[in-house]
This record gives sequence, structure tokens and C-alpha cells, in this order.
Amino acid sequence: MISMVSYMKKFRTDVLIIGGGGAGSRAAIEADKLGVDVTIICKGKYGESGCTPNSASEWMAYGAALGIADPRDSCEAHFRDIVEMGAYVCDQNLAKIIAYEAPDRFFELVDWGVNFLRDENGRFRQFMSDGASYPRACGTGADTGRQIMNALKRIVNEREIRVLENVMAVDLVVNNGKIVGAVAIDVETLELTFFEAKSTIISTGGAGELFLHNVFPDGMTGDGYAMALRAGAKLVNMEFMQIGPCVTNPFKFDVGGVLWRLGPRLINGRGEEYLRKYLPAGVSLEEAYSLKAVSFPFTMRNASGYIDIANFTEIIEGRGTENGCVYFDLSHVDPKTLETEAQIPFRFFLDRGIDIRRKPLEIAPAIQHMNGGILINERAEAGIPGLYAAGEAAGGQHGADRPGGNSLADCQVFGARAGRYATERARETSATSSVEAARKIVEKVEALSKLRGDLNIERVKKEIREIMWRNVSVVRRGDILAETVKKLQSYRRLLSSRLNVAENELIEALELRNMIDTGLAIAEAALVRKETRGSHYRVDHPSRDDKRWMKMIEIQMSNGNISVNIRSPIICG
Repeated sequence: MISMVSYMKKFRTDVLIIGGGGAGSRAAIEADKLGVDVTIICKGKYGESGCTPNSASEWMAYGAALGIADPRDSCEAHFRDIVEMGAYVCDQNLAKIIAYEAPDRFFELVDWGVNFLRDENGRFRQFMSDGASYPRACGTGADTGRQIMNALKRIVNEREIRVLENVMAVDLVVNNGKIVGAVAIDVETLELTFFEAKSTIISTGGAGELFLHNVFPDGMTGDGYAMALRAGAKLVNMEFMQIGPCVTNPFKFDVGGVLWRLGPRLINGRGEEYLRKYLPAGVSLEEAYSLKAVSFPFTMRNASGYIDIANFTEIIEGRGTENGCVYFDLSHVDPKTLETEAQIPFRFFLDRGIDIRRKPLEIAPAIQHMNGGILINERAEAGIPGLYAAGEAAGGQHGADRPGGNSLADCQVFGARAGRYATERARETSATSSVEAARKIVEKVEALSKLRGDLNIERVKKEIREIMWRNVSVVRRGDILAETVKKLQSYRRLLSSRLNVAENELIEALELRNMIDTGLAIAEAALVRKETRGSHYRVDHPSRDDKRWMKMIEIQMSNGNISVNIRSPIICG
């Protein structure tokens, strides 16, 4: 085999953007407008891969306090909602930036061609969403993310910004405590390149593929989190994530809103309705369904959480369907009601061969969004000179829960900020490089590629997905979380010895490494937080404990060892 080190290519740019979704594209546009050389590397096909264009639900929203639906709404009210919904464990400075800058970024998208729904008078339609005091969710329907991505891609193409597809970043290159770029691999040819950069932005999205049931597109294996962690950056709030009832096979779709208001029947694999036995005294089915209609993600802020606990428990205790799900049945609802009041999901399912008037859906609690990520400040800086993060890869701006519509707003607000401040640094910084540090990364990739052990990569990935979903999703318990940490640590040790890496499995091996490191960060954070707060439910600590745990948990790695820091959130002055 020819040495990979000998054939490592070099490529120089001012601003390197790792990830080509909504946040990365917005960062690229901002940096290009400010006149620096910009390069996007994208693990898949640009505009088609990643979360922004691929999320599927009856309603995708961009949250902005425009005050159209209700003039009482304001950026300050939006800010308060973010903090309160996040249960006071977010960086309030970041939350305020999202609330106050979301409207400007919204109107940019309008100028760039996103057709947000309007009423007969031409005013933008705004709807209520999870955790909002007033209607501020704007969208185009189920395809809001795709429309936004199409608009951003058009601007990127018009500006002739460099985009390299099918290129996966392997690791950040560190030189004298600064990030000077990244080593990346072509997923088809396996050619390795050292991308030298004055500023590097991570916008790789989330880590849904760590979990058996998820609604993420393929390839979301926590690459950005893991790279940042290995380079010495901090991750924060990794225990918090959005989990909701979803169809996960043969396609992915969030089951929320109107479908719950219609009063479904939840049925296990034995044909039994089961929800009543999970509801506490005084909570009716109707109340639980009503709350679920406005609380799609799992949360223990209200009684809607018992629906997710019920679904999860039925599945892990062996009463699920053959596909490890439960049935969501609407066959008792008047067909005309389904056709009219649930028109968008009704047509979506019918187009894919499922008539919900007659046939139940198979659903499971599925990971939908990560609320934590790489710790950033107001400039989107990630704690190491030269490193920035934006979108779902970044952390601190969301807390235990987040208002609906904040994800799309966040990726545009902090995408623009990352692009702006990364450009400022690129202009002020002389080019520095470290070919030696890059070669060490390549040497590790080469060593990994030569492993011919007895562990099958796909089997290990499958085991990790099963472990993470069963142990670190809806219901969490201290002893099981501790076992999960030990199991992931053992997998990490086996990566350097017993893995079997065939020539066509190198990318999968690199993804597996990222899954393990990201999984460890999530499990460690969940183990440390000994309380229940929002989306983090510890059955052994079922109450919220503001006295001890109104804190943010930071995860850092040094020489392969994870350390934990607990600190108070940043409060706005």
C-alpha cells in the first residue's frame, strides 16, 4: 500500500467551513461578502445532504418576533421564552442574540427567495410553536428547511464560492494552541488533504446516527463535536436533546401537532392500548394529547412527557412491534377530518403508500435535534484561536429545551456571525501552518486503515446505536449511564487494535471513532446531571433541583481522557 503521508495534498484558504448546510452556507456568504477566500467542504452532496434540507414534519418553522400575528410580541419576549424554555441553563447572551437578530436574517431569506406563507393581505403568517408566548413561527409548510437551503445554495453559486463535495474532515490541525485548518479525506477516492486556513468554522450539524431511532439524514455521526473535543475545545449541554414521536422506517417524519389533537390510539405490538396506565392521577388522555400537540419534543415540563415515557417503556420492555416501534392509530377518526384538518401529513403519508384513514403508523421516540454542542461565545468563537462553530454543531445558545423555530433561526444568526468574525480574524492573521501536525493525523488514519482485527465496524455501530437509544434517550438512570460510559470507553480502546477495516470501510471507521467520542460526551454529561430538567429525565432523580443544578456541564478531552466542569450559566447584565 502506498503511504498516505507521502501523498497528502495541501490546499490553502482564508476561511475553511466544515459542513455545507444552513449554518455553513450562511457563514460562507457572509465571509465572501467581506472579501476573503472561502472554501466549504461538505461530507455529502451540497444542498442535498445534512439536516437543513432533509428534516420532515408537518410544519417546519423559522422563529422570529415580527409582531405580525400579535403586536405584543417582541424580541425581548422571544429572548425570555428561550431562557425559560431552556430552564435557565443556557448562555443568555447567546439567547438574546438569536432573539434580536432573527428578524434581520429572516428578511434576508425573503430577499433571497424563500416563499414564507402569507395571508390574503400579503402579511407573513405566524403560528404558535412549542414554548412561544406569541405566534412567531414562519414557514413554507413541511419543506421550510429545503426552501431555505435552496435559497442559500443559489446565493453561494451566484457568488461562485468554492464548494468541495464528498469531503469528510478527519481532524483539526493544532499548531501552538491555534487551529490552522483541518485534514480531510475524499470519501470516494480516500485521498487526504491538509486544508490550511486562518479561520475554521465547524457547521457539521448534529449526531442523530448515534441513536437507533432518529430522524436525521445519513452521515450525521457527530463529526464536528468529536473533532472539536479531540482538539481541546469544550462541549456544553450535551445531555439535552430533542426526542419526539416519529416514523423512522421506511421514511422519516415527525408526528406532532394536529395528529395528536385528533386523539390517536396508542397500541403496542400485542394489540393493547397502554397510555392510561402511565398517566399520573388527574391527567386525562385528552389533556396529555392536547399538551403533546404543542410540545412535540419530549420534556418533563408538563404531562406530555408521559406519552414519550409510555412509548419508550413499551418498546424496551418487549411489547413493541417487529420494527421496535408502537402503533399510532387514527382509523377511528372521521376520514373527512383527516383529509382536511390533517391535510399536510395525510398527503405526505398517502404519497408514500400509507393511508392513515385505514392503517396505523409505526412510531418510536426518535432523536430530532441536539440542544448542546461546541461551546461558543457571542462571536461564535469556540475557545481555541482560529476555531468557530455555528448551527447545531454549536452549544450554549439552547438549554434543556428550546422554542420551536429556534433551530433555523439559530443557524442563520450564528452562521452569519461565524462568517463575519472568522473573516475578521483571517484578515488580521498571518498564514501559519503545521505540516508536521497534519502528517500525524494522516499517520493515524493510515494506521486505522491497516487494522484487520475481529470486530466488524457495522456491528459495533449497531451496538452503539442500540445502547445510546436504550440508555441515553428518554428514560435515564445513573447505574445504566455509568455502564454505558464504561462500554463506550471499552470500544474506544478496541478501535486501535481489534477493528477490522477493509479498504472500502475507512470512512465508516472514521465515523465510528466520532460516534464513540460524541457518545461519551453525551453519556458523561447525562451521568453527571443528577436531576430531571426539561428533556433530561433521570428516573432516579425525578425532580428539578434548581438549588444544585441550575448549572451548565462542560465536557473537555485531554490525551484521550474526558474531564467535566460544572459552572453557572452566563446571565445577561
